[in-house]
Amino acid sequence: DKYRLVEEKVVGAPGFDRSSADAKPKNASTMEDICVVRITPQAKPRSCITTAMNILESGSNHVELRAMGKAINKAVTIAEILKRKMPLHQITTLSSCEIVNVYEPLEEGLDTVVNQHYVSCLTITLSRDLTGIDVNDKGYQPPLSINEIQPGQPVDFNTGKIVAAS
Repeated sequence: DKYRLVEEKVVGAPGFDRSSADAKPKNASTMEDICVVRITPQAKPRSCITTAMNILESGSNHVELRAMGKAINKAVTIAEILKRKMPLHQITTLSSCEIVNVYEPLEEGLDTVVNQHYVSCLTITLSRDLTGIDVNDKGYQPPLSINEIQPGQPVDFNTGKIVAAS
């Protein structure tokens, strides 16, 4: 109660800065329009899955799932569910970043406190096709077999697009 948070920085993990959560990544031109779904510990998996499915159904070939710390297991689960709904190539990247919190004192005579800690960061790129995907990447996983995919709606397995019910 004697301090208040005045600044929080994420260092060493491009795209994970909390202040630019809705900004497009700088390398978006290399993999068409990459759409990012940020997964947090408070996020509901169903809404993340719906968001990612809507991005893929709206014509984007790629979606990126990003998670930090305790949300990493949720991101992996969401990716596995999405891969069972449509054939998707996957690249997984794990990194570490430093979070720096700066606290200012509310009372006179106290010093500013700087708290630093490290957190794991996970990026899962899911793609309908191999455009911009390096199959030799150590984090690459090919799509599941057709027998393992159980879409909620009919999917054309050649294009990965939902087929209109007739």
